[in-house]
Amino acid sequence: MTTQTNPTNVTARQQAAAARLGVEADQVRRTRLELRQLREAGLLVDLDIHGISMFSVQTTYAELGIGAEDVRKERLRAGRKDLFPKYSKKLRSLETRARQNLIDHSHPVAAFGGYRWLPWTAYEEFRERHDAIVLELETTKAQLLEEYHDMREVNRAYFARVARRAWRDLVAQHQGETNFVIVTTDKLAFPADDPEAFVEYVVQRALGKVPLESEIRELVRIDYKTSVLYTDSEIAQEQAAEARAHTERELARMDLEDAQERRATKLEEYRRAERDHARQQLSAMGSPLLTALDQLQDKVNQAASELLAGLDKNGGFRGKASSRAAGLFSFWRQLNGGLLQDADLDAKLGELDARMSTYQSSTPDARQTQVGDIAAQLTEIARLTTEETRRARRSASSRASALEL
Repeated sequence: MTTQTNPTNVTARQQAAAARLGVEADQVRRTRLELRQLREAGLLVDLDIHGISMFSVQTTYAELGIGAEDVRKERLRAGRKDLFPKYSKKLRSLETRARQNLIDHSHPVAAFGGYRWLPWTAYEEFRERHDAIVLELETTKAQLLEEYHDMREVNRAYFARVARRAWRDLVAQHQGETNFVIVTTDKLAFPADDPEAFVEYVVQRALGKVPLESEIRELVRIDYKTSVLYTDSEIAQEQAAEARAHTERELARMDLEDAQERRATKLEEYRRAERDHARQQLSAMGSPLLTALDQLQDKVNQAASELLAGLDKNGGFRGKASSRAAGLFSFWRQLNGGLLQDADLDAKLGELDARMSTYQSSTPDARQTQVGDIAAQLTEIARLTTEETRRARRSASSRASALEL
């Protein structure tokens, strides 16, 4: 039985839409027909490229040997630097190729912003090239992660050399002076007789911009999205409709020419692939709160680990390290905004904050006796923020109950 649509209601809706848009009613009808034709003959696609820009970051004035009193800072704008030169260029090349692949196989549609119309006739070749680019991206990520720790050490040595060169330039501006102080553009002061403190400052600022392993693994991606993100129920409805259409085609197959049948079968395969792609995108969407908490804990973990390494190497805090340790608690409280809750970590960071307060107000001799307790506190914080610990909590569903909305 065929359902009849009331033409009066359709006309009324068209006229109402036309009035809101300020166009003639027949233009609304034509647009609906054009949209239907676009959907039948292809799909709207936009690229979803994420994380590649984090391998290139802003150069600091300190690295260029420009201090607070340098007149150049008023007009000079620092450029950008590659953190992993070997891979930064490769990743940017993959991004360019992915964008060009979409351009080569699609058409811009002014009414849909960044989306482009990809006809089904170009879909297969587009997907082949896109999948090859994604595979190359994953291979590149795996190689990068394998070399990650070695490259961090290479960066540490490189930025130490950069800092020493910058220090010479800064000192040269004080020829003939004694007991002068170098002041950076962010108002940190370094005595002329302590170049290593400046070097450590530059190195730590640079290393602080290096993406975490988890960020590289989880955030760097090249994908594409369609203009409509289907829900599971909508995908099921489309699958049911496709199944009915397939049955009808089978019943009428003898009346179709072979070429038409093959084309219909191909289109069905393409649409099925896109429904599966939409479902994968849905399933990949984790809780944004959990993602934010993981990223924040990664940063705390990195800070704790580097502070521990410094304590082990130097037997105490050097330069700004004690201030960094004292600031971990306020960093955690400020960035979690009271929304992301982890009672154990919050307690341990609070204890560290209290210990660092005592440490910073103590005499040098008294400080030495406190280093062991502080190291133990940092070790516990590092343990609480490891990826393995977070994964175990997530598996036990204890994390979800700790998030208070």
